[in-house]
Amino acid sequence: MVKNLYSKDPKQAMADYLTTLRDDVKKTILSQHLAALRSYLRKAFVDKHELTREENMDRQVRMREFLTIGKSFGLTDKQLVAHLFKGLFKNTQVCECAECATA
Repeated sequence: MVKNLYSKDPKQAMADYLTTLRDDVKKTILSQHLAALRSYLRKAFVDKHELTREENMDRQVRMREFLTIGKSFGLTDKQLVAHLFKGLFKNTQVCECAECATA
């Protein structure tokens, strides 16, 4: 039975469509969304800058799709959010000298 991809709600239609993609395509999209969402989290929570209107709109779409695709792989909301925040607040210094490593 084919899932009806036509919905009155465009957000739901997109969510339904995303779950019909091949796993390798979904993993690629998931990875891209994870990188972008982490970038937004870093900007907002670590750098303490506000997202622009466009960034916030992009974040909302990416988050919705990230959760939808992640759930299609059997992941819970808690697991997906944990992936977003993993390593976010660690020291991001590139230098590995003793002074920077202890900062």
